[in-house]
Amino acid sequence: MSETPRILSNSIMKLRGEIMAEKIELQMPPLLGLGNDYSFIEDLYQNVWNNNNPPEYSLKVSIVIPVYNRKEILGKTLAGLVHQTYPLDLLEVIIADDGSKDEPEKLIPIFEEYFPIKHVFQKDDGYRLSAVRNIGIAAASHEHIIILDCDMLPVPTLVEAYMKWLHISQKVIVIGYRRFVCTDELSLENLIQDINRALMLPDVNSENVVITKGIGPTIDWREQIYSETNMLKDDMNAFRSYCGGNVAFPKKMINEIGGFDEDFNHWGGEDTEFGFRAEKQGYWFIPEKDALALHQEPPGGENETDREEGRAITHGILVEKCPKRYRKYEKHRTYEIPKVSIFMPAYNCEDFIEEAILSVLNQTFSDFELLITDDGGTDSTHEIINKYTQLDSRIKFHAKENGGIGSACNHLLERAKGEYAFQLDGDDVISSDTLEKMVHVLDNNDIGFVYGDAYLVNSNLEFTRRSYSWSLFDRQKMIDGGMHVHPPRMFRMRDFNRTKKYDESLENAVDYDFFLKLAEVSDGYHYQRGFYLYRRHGKNTSDTKTKLQTKNSHLAIKNSLSRLGIESMVAMEIDNKNPRRINILPNDQMTSYLNMDEYFRRFEIRDEILSYIEKHTISTLFSSVTDLNLKRNNRVTKTSNLRRRLRIGPFSDPDELILARETIKENRGWNMHYQSISTNLDSELVLVTGHFSNESSAQNASTFLRNLGLHTEIIANGLEHPFAYPSSDTSVDIEKMVLMSRKSPFETKTTESENKDKKITKIYDPSALWHFESGRLWLTYKDLEIWFEMPKEWRFEDTHPDLFKVAEYVLLSPYEPTILDDWKPSRRPGIRPGLAFSAGVDSTAAMCLMPDRTLLFYHERSGIDSIMNHENANRFINHLIEDEGRPVIRVKSNHEISRTLDGKTPGFTTDYACAVHVILLADHYDLDSIATGMPLENSYLFHGQTYRNFEETHFWKKHSELFDSIGLPIYQPVMGCSELVNRNIVDAFGYGELAQSCLRAPVGTSCGSCWKCFRKNTLIGKPFTMSKEISTFLSKKPLKMAASTIYSIQKLQQKGIAEEILLEYEHIRELIDLDVSFLEGYYPPAIKLIPEKYRNITENLLSEFAEKMRKIEKFETFKI
Repeated sequence: MSETPRILSNSIMKLRGEIMAEKIELQMPPLLGLGNDYSFIEDLYQNVWNNNNPPEYSLKVSIVIPVYNRKEILGKTLAGLVHQTYPLDLLEVIIADDGSKDEPEKLIPIFEEYFPIKHVFQKDDGYRLSAVRNIGIAAASHEHIIILDCDMLPVPTLVEAYMKWLHISQKVIVIGYRRFVCTDELSLENLIQDINRALMLPDVNSENVVITKGIGPTIDWREQIYSETNMLKDDMNAFRSYCGGNVAFPKKMINEIGGFDEDFNHWGGEDTEFGFRAEKQGYWFIPEKDALALHQEPPGGENETDREEGRAITHGILVEKCPKRYRKYEKHRTYEIPKVSIFMPAYNCEDFIEEAILSVLNQTFSDFELLITDDGGTDSTHEIINKYTQLDSRIKFHAKENGGIGSACNHLLERAKGEYAFQLDGDDVISSDTLEKMVHVLDNNDIGFVYGDAYLVNSNLEFTRRSYSWSLFDRQKMIDGGMHVHPPRMFRMRDFNRTKKYDESLENAVDYDFFLKLAEVSDGYHYQRGFYLYRRHGKNTSDTKTKLQTKNSHLAIKNSLSRLGIESMVAMEIDNKNPRRINILPNDQMTSYLNMDEYFRRFEIRDEILSYIEKHTISTLFSSVTDLNLKRNNRVTKTSNLRRRLRIGPFSDPDELILARETIKENRGWNMHYQSISTNLDSELVLVTGHFSNESSAQNASTFLRNLGLHTEIIANGLEHPFAYPSSDTSVDIEKMVLMSRKSPFETKTTESENKDKKITKIYDPSALWHFESGRLWLTYKDLEIWFEMPKEWRFEDTHPDLFKVAEYVLLSPYEPTILDDWKPSRRPGIRPGLAFSAGVDSTAAMCLMPDRTLLFYHERSGIDSIMNHENANRFINHLIEDEGRPVIRVKSNHEISRTLDGKTPGFTTDYACAVHVILLADHYDLDSIATGMPLENSYLFHGQTYRNFEETHFWKKHSELFDSIGLPIYQPVMGCSELVNRNIVDAFGYGELAQSCLRAPVGTSCGSCWKCFRKNTLIGKPFTMSKEISTFLSKKPLKMAASTIYSIQKLQQKGIAEEILLEYEHIRELIDLDVSFLEGYYPPAIKLIPEKYRNITENLLSEFAEKMRKIEKFETFKI
């Protein structure tokens, strides 16, 4: 192999002044590979494959094709592989069979003369795409993988287009394109003979409702993303474009990140989650147009699944497992995969570790895990840690033998699950909003890491001085001016995995060495606020081993120069005034080329390719990075020569800005101007000072302003600075940090009323979105005008703001997840319950089990075109009012249009949107609780398929806490009652002929052909009329509302009218003998979730009109 390529150096070094030739300063090489910018790999690709003598193809590839009952379509896809321009002797094909009945393996004899082909199989057990892909990959003989869906017919260039990239780099995922065609008129034999017949097919409109938008030929939805993000180079979320139906990657990636997650056993989500893990590992995503597959339409056959229903299920799994983009932060909620992994090396920290842990547990941001190791310590540190692991599941202790700080950090980060990593030493403390502020910076800015400022404190956390930090992040300052990325520090795990990680051979200067590495692969931002109490207790290695600290700092600089490829160009000379600093001098033996070894390592460029790269062309690699990369590189490379300004604010009130300007001018005489900036903060008005001549002057001015209590940030004149996170910095901040490091969240808390007396309540002003006019209450949101016809006596001003806030939440939270942020509820409860009454079976059963004083509220859908009518409901309501003298409050509303915001048909946006009218009228009718007719199938039976402890679900915890906080605790009298029990209760009260869940039939009847009629009526053995709607639901896998549906069909079977269903639906036939008799009784543990005030009356009524569940153990282990 030829000499490792080096880049010409004349653009790397420059003189610091014409006379001072003996002192040179670095012109830093640009940052390559920021985020998903794969320009460096792309340039190598073009250099190699546009060469007059390109390399021969040598890499073998395994093509994995999952299939389920689509043998004919699969045959056409295999026929496309026959015509590949890539050598067929370098590929193998694996048919990964998800339990097909049409024997796709019989295609093997047709194609084995063209390429090796084998068949792997798993039993049909529902939708298991992830599992069958993993089986296929495990069976692969080669080190590179292409995954093709069985209906993705490859054009002849597909494999070659993928493998060109994989010949260059082993750190890429290459994403193919797709075009939608109909191949019904083509046979397998046609395509083996002439692939052009497929290539000439016109584009069609896909029948896949998830991806098709409007009329006309379907366009791959990712193409718009590509056009808006410079082919993903500028995309902060490039992983979202990963789709496993046409993609290629090195097989080693599976060993690094694991296979496809088999928890995704419905359609959707598994590719996005897999892509997130690949991004976290540091892979670059590259779209490739020539890797085109023809998506064979229409979708169909037995393998077809309900994509919309599947995505509704898997989206929740995705939110649990993917903290990036798809998760909307909710306070106090934790997830399977956290947003942040806090890593805490703690060697013999028994005197301080508890305060460090408590400062984490008291964070305002809860989506984290805390990973701790004692690094083989000899004191009681591990015992203290273990105590807290028992109290909070987010804390995890990982023991290890002593290996030093670098080893401890790597040990923890190897186990980190989060998107971001946050470093906290076991003897230090952070402010309660540290994670929240730093996550906000990384979430909203395309940078690699963020760091703040620290206060130096003694062993007792008593302030000694503020730690000095260079105001702006500066790559060059890092290497020739010493460490200035001080704690607290948060970085992306993606970028950590692109470095050589922590150096385990160093005893100190470990952080300096690591952040030099991190600054070579990403850029950073300095949040100019004190977040961190850095303890100086006499045992810090930086204090006790200063000579070693200096030696290792020099070694870290030397290693950084080596990685940057310029070590041979310079000599290092210790600064006489500051021995820890290094003067970088020209080397008499300067070479002409920049050493590229570390760049090639980081991008995993294959050694076999390097000999094809011409030295004279490599210099273009550094000039062809994207515009965004150049801007970012200029921002962070060198700032020491730029004059400073101060940005003061933001100010929410112009009068406050004027007062601040006058106060500053009076004290310092500065002239300032104000400006409006684009920021995520509450206000955009700031003051900007004139220029300061140097860093020191700006720092002194900033200290003065902070002492005045003003938020301030140092910025560089003439430098693009898109971030804006000014902050104050006072002694009060330190006091708060100390307090929160000694406050246990597990101690007994004060009562709610005591807390309300102590807190200043922030009242929500509803008039921003709500107004009352002409008898209607209006909610204006985007282009929607949502209205409610309110009772004549209702008054806007007499309704507590909390009720508007929660009503807004149940209607709009899918689109505005931060609605409840910074809101302190204060409404107190009234005197009686309110029930969202639909006049159906379940809400009628709820009415029967509640006190007579319960008020009923009926939502009458209005202003929306619909086949549903209110005739049956009105008949029942009139009976209650006229025959029983029971009031029912009718509220007309169009609020179901809120669900049309994301393209769906009108309906309820959230589970409690069905009760929004009850919420809005809670003060008018003095309500003390809110009820709906939620049955067992929607509470303890998840989707009617699997038992879950409803009390422990996030749904219950979140909503019960929310409604408790506004004096409307949730009252669900039938949450322990199945639909069958509810029907029996309704019959026992004499409402059997009145309560109808069917919303389509004429008054006094039920249609007998809708899904609701089938479920509700067949439970008691009533006949039905088979319809397309019922057939659609019965064909779903897994079976929708499985337990009650099985029970219904069992009842029909007893009457001899179920044979048609059992013959038609094999998956139902396999379930028909399941014992679901537990549905015949109510589940007693549900009683304890009823508000204590009404628990006895509901329990007594239940005991009188229903039986307890007889097979509780059977129920609690039920799973389809």
